[in-house]
Amino acid sequence: MKKSLLVMFLVMCTYCVSAQNKKWSVEANYPVNVSENDGDIELNGIIDLGIKYRFMDLGAVQLGAGLNTALLRNEDNFIYGGPGFENREFNYEAKQILVQPKLFAELAIPGLARLKPQIALGYTVAVDDYYYNDGGNVEADYSNTNGGLNLNLGISYDLSSRFFIQVQYDYLNVHKKGEETRNDQTYSYDFKEKIGLLKAGLGFRF
Repeated sequence: MKKSLLVMFLVMCTYCVSAQNKKWSVEANYPVNVSENDGDIELNGIIDLGIKYRFMDLGAVQLGAGLNTALLRNEDNFIYGGPGFENREFNYEAKQILVQPKLFAELAIPGLARLKPQIALGYTVAVDDYYYNDGGNVEADYSNTNGGLNLNLGISYDLSSRFFIQVQYDYLNVHKKGEETRNDQTYSYDFKEKIGLLKAGLGFRF
C-alpha cells in the first residue's frame, strides 16, 4: 500500500512539473540602449530580469502575461580646469528603472519546434533619477516617474526542455512630464521620449 501511494505521489509530481514546464519561465537579459535620440541623458543597460506565465494554449500560439524590470545608468566624475578659472569637479549621475507589464503571444513554427517568435504589447513605467553639477554655474537635480506604451518583438531558441536563449527588441514611447531643478530654479518639461532597447539573454522554463 505504501509503495502504491509513493508511486502515485511520484506520478503526480511528474505531471505537475510537466504541466508547469508549459506555463512559467524566468529570464535574465543584458539590455543595450539603441535609442537614436536619448536627450541629454545617456544611459547604459545594466540588467533586465523577467518572468512569464502562459495561460492559454491555442496550438500554434500560446498567450501569456509577463513582467520585466530593467536597470539603466551612467555616471562620470572628473576634475577639469583651464586658463582663467581654478580646477573644477564635474559630477554626473543618471539612473533609470523600467517596470514593464505586458501581454504576449508566442508562436510555433512547423518543423522548427525549438524556435519561438514572440510579440508583446504592454506599458512601461520609467523611474528617472538624474543629477548634474559642472562644478561651476550649472547644477541640476530631479527624480520623476513617467510611463508609456511598450511594443516587444523577440525570438527564443530552446537549448533543452528547460533552458533557452533569446533576443528581444523593445520600443518604448514614454510621456515625460514633470519638473527639473537647475541652479535652484524649477523648470517644467512635457515631451515624449522614444526609447529602443535590444536585449539578449538566457531563460529557464519550469
